[in-house]
Amino acid sequence: MEILVLIVTLTFIVGTIIGSFLNVVALRGLAGESIVLPPSHCTSCGNKIKPWHNIPILSYLFLRGKCAYCQAPISIQYPIVEFFTGLVMVGCLFKFYPTITALFAFICCCGLIVMSITDLKEKVICSGHVWFLIIAGIVYNIYLSINLFNAQAAEFGNFEMNFHNILSLPITNSLIGILASALVMELLAGVGKITVGNRAFGLGDTFIAAALGAFFGFKAFLIMLLLSIVVQVAVVIPGFFKKLAGKKDFNTMISLILFFVAASGFAYANNIGLIENMTVCLIASAILFVIGIYACFRVIKGMKEDSDLTILPFGPAMAVGAFLWMFLL
Repeated sequence: MEILVLIVTLTFIVGTIIGSFLNVVALRGLAGESIVLPPSHCTSCGNKIKPWHNIPILSYLFLRGKCAYCQAPISIQYPIVEFFTGLVMVGCLFKFYPTITALFAFICCCGLIVMSITDLKEKVICSGHVWFLIIAGIVYNIYLSINLFNAQAAEFGNFEMNFHNILSLPITNSLIGILASALVMELLAGVGKITVGNRAFGLGDTFIAAALGAFFGFKAFLIMLLLSIVVQVAVVIPGFFKKLAGKKDFNTMISLILFFVAASGFAYANNIGLIENMTVCLIASAILFVIGIYACFRVIKGMKEDSDLTILPFGPAMAVGAFLWMFLL
């Protein structure tokens, strides 16, 4: 028990240190600066931050959220990201250790955290961050494919290069995931373009979808997308449903409820193995897609008629959806 506590504590500490670095990556990415130079400094007075002023979480508490030199306020973002990254690293350790998936899952989580920061602050997704994740996802699945290839070669003497075996390779699933996930996001974005003249989702969200598809494949991405929509809607649903009820727009309300029910059913069926068959999965996905398109159409139409509706960036919701899939499903 004592060893477990020590391991968890050390893992959390390392995670907070990495979280501190993720803050730098995100903020300097927005500013177009190097993540190496110049050294950490106060953005208000320009003084170089001492090492003891840069201890994750603790320095923020000891300094009471203010610069040690000019007393300018330090954003609460710093300790929140550090703390959350520490938790994520502990989660990856418990969920995926001792496989190499623990490392790649944490890399994916770090990328999602960085992109969530930039999306929330400036509604921007830096291309370098996304391409790093896509490449990491491809590398991960190449590694898994090599392991599968070697395992089958050891068991059967060779790896037969037929269509079924090639389709079952993780790298194939990854490449299909990149293209199919991006295509789904572009189709959904196109609904907004056609109906109100604006994309329903930003181009950055399409790249995030491609990165998630690269890591986990298309079917997993669909579940993450469903979770993301639920998370996004949950944030604005009280005010949104109040507006719908006030306008007596019951068609939109029913379409959203139907979509949530269908999405929950899809996730549950996948979790208990009812849609392992590719044909069944495609049919279920098509039905869900049609319901989702109709719900999006109704929502976007409502947005057009009511410009006061608050819309949050979708990137952070996609990150939360991915976290829920990775750690809870």
